[in-house]
Amino acid sequence: MMIIKQRNCQWIIPYFLHILILFKIIPIFSSFFLFVEGKNEPLRGVPESRKSLYKSENGVWKCLNTSKYIPFSRLNDDWCDCEDGSDEPGTSACPNGVFSCKNLGHISKFIPTSYLNDGICDCCDGSDEYEGIIECKNTCEEENKKYKQEILKKKYIYDKGSKIRQEWMEKANKMMLDLKKEVKKLEIELNNAIREDQILKKQEAKEKLKKIKFKNDTFIVLFNNKFDKLFEKYNDLFMSFIQFEKESLFVIEDVLNYLKTYKDSSELSLDDVITSIEDKSRDLTTKRDTYDNYVTNLNDESKKFIKLIEEEYYLLKKKSIFDSIEEWFTHIFNKVKQYLVTRKILLSNDNSDPQCMINYETFDESNEKILLLKEKLEEKQAIMKKNAEGFNIYYAVKDETLKFKFKEYQYELTFLKNAYQISLNDNYRIFLGSFSHFDGVNKLYYHNGDQCWNGPSRSVVVELHCGIKNEIVSTIEYQRCMYFMKVFTPGACILPSYEMPKDEL
Repeated sequence: MMIIKQRNCQWIIPYFLHILILFKIIPIFSSFFLFVEGKNEPLRGVPESRKSLYKSENGVWKCLNTSKYIPFSRLNDDWCDCEDGSDEPGTSACPNGVFSCKNLGHISKFIPTSYLNDGICDCCDGSDEYEGIIECKNTCEEENKKYKQEILKKKYIYDKGSKIRQEWMEKANKMMLDLKKEVKKLEIELNNAIREDQILKKQEAKEKLKKIKFKNDTFIVLFNNKFDKLFEKYNDLFMSFIQFEKESLFVIEDVLNYLKTYKDSSELSLDDVITSIEDKSRDLTTKRDTYDNYVTNLNDESKKFIKLIEEEYYLLKKKSIFDSIEEWFTHIFNKVKQYLVTRKILLSNDNSDPQCMINYETFDESNEKILLLKEKLEEKQAIMKKNAEGFNIYYAVKDETLKFKFKEYQYELTFLKNAYQISLNDNYRIFLGSFSHFDGVNKLYYHNGDQCWNGPSRSVVVELHCGIKNEIVSTIEYQRCMYFMKVFTPGACILPSYEMPKDEL
């Protein structure tokens, strides 16, 4: 038996165990060890709930969280054999071992085995100081009374908080129903506004289509006048051309006469003849330039007028499809009208018939109304979407602002809205972030606050705890420009009326 406990003789153990198992002697030894350790009671530090885990199987025991097997006699031998420390529940040999305080009359709990025999009473029954380094009084009865008082306090907070939460839930549900009705109303208003806008544009288009005909007779008069002017230019040009031909013949005759004179007269010099011909030639060139200009002007005006007529004809052809292309009509109408005004075929805007103009002011009012309705609708729909994700409970207190003073700052937090840090010295406000999302359990996240100097934008994590009123109880900048707030609120009272604390590890 001494051989098993001596670590410097571990090479003997496998052989010795083989003999014990072979001759079925181990059960006798294991029974002896149990008797010595605890008189058939669970080993020291093992709770009643784990008693079944500490049983010998033919004198061998398996570590709880590993596959390693050790002799049952090594339990609580003040030597750590299992990596999980499960073989030493009653000694401080394993750094990761745990000891169970029985705490009769109160609640049992676990403490690290490193607390054993350290001169500090950790168990209310004093069982952790079994070596007698210090005498521990049994305070379990007293601690049990305090515990019950704490439980009653928690029960009161949870019961009252849960009632307030239920009221919030009913209020939030009603607000959400009202919000849904408002969204439905806005959707109807928006659809009506869009239809009215379409009808307005169609009517405007049809009216302008009638006006674009230039009131029939007026257009015919303008057409005839323009054509008359074109033919006047043509007649002038034609007469100039005839005159040009005549003058060309005159030049030829003059040249022949000069030559004839030169032949009959010895006094006429050749230079005089050439000079005379050059003068006539320059005069002829001037006439040709005039002719070319007339031709060019006539061609340009004719082409422009023909193009205008083609555009007008194309515009009138489109009458049958105007109901679906109001924007196209407006574009073409103003393009043609501007061209006609520029070319003085129509009067300018100031002198034209107001009924013949597009009423852009009416269109602007209609478009502005549609945009406003869209913005309102999108805002309400965003609220509905966020609350559909599981935190509509806080919609009931969406306008309540919590305030908390810490050192030289006051912190302000509004559920589902914004968070601020305000200097108590100069009242300077720093935006910490706007509400982003809820984790579905007990945390609210605020992001995109003011930018830090050479750092990230500010943000806040809000941890929610059950309380009978909304209040910030602590705040800290846990990283640069990243803040943490602890908040008590009835909205977090979602557990049973109270919970028994779990065993401490």
